[in-house]
Amino acid sequence: MPPDSPGSVRLEAPPAHDLLPLPSARSLLLQHWAGRVLLAGLTARVLLALAALATGPTDALDTLRRLATAAVIVGGAVVLWRVSRVLRQRLLWRVRRKLILSYFFIGVVPAALIFLFFLIVGALTLLSFSSYLVKEKLADLQAQGRVYADMAAVELQQARTTAEARDLLARKVSAGARTYPGMSIALVPMNGAPRGEVLVDGAWDHGTAPTTLPEWLVRQGPSAVVIPVSDEAGASAGARLIVRSVSWLGAAGTARRAVVVDLPLDDAAAGVIREETGIRLGGIARSVGAGGNADPCAFAEGGEVRMEASPTVLSWVNFLDVTDWDTGSSCKLGLQIQPSLTHVYRRITEAQAIGGGMSFGQVLLGILLIIGSLFLVIQTVAFVMGVSLARSITGSIHELFEGTRRVQAEDLSHRIRVRTRDQFGALATSFNSMVETIEELLEQKVVKERLQQELQLARDIQTSLLPSETLRRGDVTLAAACRPAREIGGDYCDFFPLDDERIGLLVADVSGKGASAALYMAELKGLMLALSKTHQSPRALLGEVNRVLSANMGRTSFVTMTYAVLDLRRRTLTHARAGHTPLIHLRAGEAFPRTRLLAPEGLVLGVRMESVRSRFEGMLKEHTLTLAPGDVVVLFTDGISEAMNGVRDLYGEDRLCLCVEEHAALEPDALCDEIFESVHEFADGAEQHDDMTMIVLKVSAGAAVIEAGA
Repeated sequence: MPPDSPGSVRLEAPPAHDLLPLPSARSLLLQHWAGRVLLAGLTARVLLALAALATGPTDALDTLRRLATAAVIVGGAVVLWRVSRVLRQRLLWRVRRKLILSYFFIGVVPAALIFLFFLIVGALTLLSFSSYLVKEKLADLQAQGRVYADMAAVELQQARTTAEARDLLARKVSAGARTYPGMSIALVPMNGAPRGEVLVDGAWDHGTAPTTLPEWLVRQGPSAVVIPVSDEAGASAGARLIVRSVSWLGAAGTARRAVVVDLPLDDAAAGVIREETGIRLGGIARSVGAGGNADPCAFAEGGEVRMEASPTVLSWVNFLDVTDWDTGSSCKLGLQIQPSLTHVYRRITEAQAIGGGMSFGQVLLGILLIIGSLFLVIQTVAFVMGVSLARSITGSIHELFEGTRRVQAEDLSHRIRVRTRDQFGALATSFNSMVETIEELLEQKVVKERLQQELQLARDIQTSLLPSETLRRGDVTLAAACRPAREIGGDYCDFFPLDDERIGLLVADVSGKGASAALYMAELKGLMLALSKTHQSPRALLGEVNRVLSANMGRTSFVTMTYAVLDLRRRTLTHARAGHTPLIHLRAGEAFPRTRLLAPEGLVLGVRMESVRSRFEGMLKEHTLTLAPGDVVVLFTDGISEAMNGVRDLYGEDRLCLCVEEHAALEPDALCDEIFESVHEFADGAEQHDDMTMIVLKVSAGAAVIEAGA
């Protein structure tokens, strides 16, 4: 259409350029077939609507309405295309607009795509990390359940009656329910034991307690498995999964009973996980068995825990391995999770404090803001400098992305080439330095884990050298307990028979802690076992031990020890003390039983100074104590009496004596636990600085009185 034609609108333009004129509404709708089709379609739609109101809807009217709608769509599309063609040419006539639009597609669009890419990568990383955290929490739940089951099995072996077993189960549930409110426990028969002997305690609101063990679990051995909630009542109570731990009382082939501990992943456990990780747990994806057969992953009706969907919150499905309790078959169930980015990020960075009230996460956010600001500046400069600078920037970004991808793929040998001396070159150098630091940290981690394994092995070996069971001989009961301050310690306690009527008792403390003290402790055990057979008197034995140790120990090392010989027939305790803590004796025959501290004179063992060795036997004293029915004797190390709280107050021997007096009626092993619990409450979370070791001797209150000289 010529510019001078009727119905057109002339726009001012330079004479050198013939711009398409912006058409008027009349020319668009009346002078072109597309406009006439659009008008006809709109008019037909209005008339058909009026006809439908007058006569009611009919098939003919519906057909005509569809044809009119098609005419509107076709005509309108063509008209819009004609208008957009004119507007596009007139808008892009100026070079400034072309540059702006080019910059938009060269700079803004790629930047937006990169941001979207990293947003998706960040979302996937967050979801994958959250999935890992949930699996780790579930693994911790399995490990904790196994510990509860094993501890209950060990303690139940000491139970003599059903009432004691019930009381023990109740105490275990009461202790575990502080952390896991839904904890339930059962004592079930196995290996052909009568089915009527099932003892249960706990809520069991997540399902029915098992009455026996399946054959596959008996063959597999004690373990912790994750099972689905098959009970509708348990599902309605909010249980998603059940962590079931099993341990039997005794050897697998002869055990008659087994302990079953259930830790349900219910609303309370999900709340704890959400508080610790910021991850909200949703429902379990249901599974339907093929062919009508029962599916091991089939979920109870009503078992899906609904969670409100939110467009601003990410959701993920974490597939977990579960086991069918009856058959042992495994399958996967999907657990819905919704992580919180701010909570997870804060949990990762809050412990890395830098100073001035700032954390590493805050500094990192500041760095990201700075980098973002610099990126905007670079984008502005790219508008002026052109494509060459843009290619340089995108090339550097590609190098960084490739480096991060290699690091994510655990390829720490990759390094970024530093091509320029600008900010991107510095960033590449920092990235290379960071990768080298990560590689060194991973190597250090491997070394640390290996050392940790070796220390754990050393602790297991050291634990095997200490008494593991309570000793009962006639009317006398002996129990020992040790809690090292580190993986391995230098305290030593033992009791061993010397003959049919005598038992040797000793508690020793090697100076220092750690591996060197543990080695001296092992050497001391062999020395005591060898010399106790040939020396009847504690004083003579300590003198011989001092001669051996002073010739072999280091100049800065020494040993304190209390050695006693218990005569069962005369019921006497003869003891000598080599620089060790006093011995506590509770005389039960008095009207108001009180403890007393017995500390015969004596120097420490193993000192290499000649002046000390020559005076050792002269200062060493021996004391004989006659034991009456109900008497309690406690031998301990200074790790108990010198335990400190947060303000560095000592626990002290007076508190220890009061604790013995208060709990003297308990059995020796229970008295050991009460003493440790008293020290723990006094410390109130303070770090344990020294090993704590003790031996408790108790004469039965119903024992016959032995006359003096008998």
